[in-house]
Amino acid sequence: MKAALIGQNIGGSLTPDMHMAEAKAQGISYDYCRFDTATAPYDAMPLKDILRQAEADGMAGVNVTHPFKVDAAGLMHDLSETAQALGAVNTVLFENGRRIGHNTDYVGFRSALRSEMPMASIAKVMLVGAGGAGGAVALALIDQGCGTLCVTDLSTDRAEALATRLKAARPRADIQVARDFESAEPTSLSGVVNATPVGMDAHPGVSFDPDRLAPACWVADIIYFPRQTELLKRSASRRLRTMDGSGMAIFQAAAAFHLITGQTASPERMTAQFKHLVSQERKEMA
Repeated sequence: MKAALIGQNIGGSLTPDMHMAEAKAQGISYDYCRFDTATAPYDAMPLKDILRQAEADGMAGVNVTHPFKVDAAGLMHDLSETAQALGAVNTVLFENGRRIGHNTDYVGFRSALRSEMPMASIAKVMLVGAGGAGGAVALALIDQGCGTLCVTDLSTDRAEALATRLKAARPRADIQVARDFESAEPTSLSGVVNATPVGMDAHPGVSFDPDRLAPACWVADIIYFPRQTELLKRSASRRLRTMDGSGMAIFQAAAAFHLITGQTASPERMTAQFKHLVSQERKEMA
């Protein structure tokens, strides 16, 4: 069985190793490669051609990451309900000449929230970042029972577009667009999720000021490398509850593995592999 990851600058992605380690543990013959559009020959190929090549190569499916999740949705023959609601795809299955798009970021965040913060209040949550992953987080929060969801983004148009799409998918949801973090009355928030790249090594800093939050507020970051971003460190120093992005990464990978292979992945085994891979990267960087 063959699969691949499509994205830009994905040389450091842990997804291929996580998939292959799980397949090995289950005795599945599995080859998982990368189509990195930052390198030749894929830098000269449009997404639709990469998908065609993957299908022609006999792959069962592919995972899609930044910056192609939204574009991929428009190249599918069919979309799952979640992918349709979000207009974003991160897992593609090739079935009888048709491309079926799914979104496992949604189940990844929802499962992580249930697992790591089962008692956390979601009465009023702010989402910072309205990109493809942010949309999955937003829908997961709504379906988990979020009372009021406030969406903010550096691009107000993007935040409003996401809110419009979410309202169409979940008409009863209370979704608001905030001009910025401060306009959402930070002290009234139950939780905040960072769904921007701010906090990654290439984008240092914080996307909002956690010092403005109430003591009972929780803070989540979908970034998983580094696991402890500056935002989470500052939040923890105030004794706010925090959740890093590793859980979302692991659960979404497990869901994608199941879609592609038809076999149920072990979250515990994938978590152990994730931790091993992260520790290896730290050693290499030291």
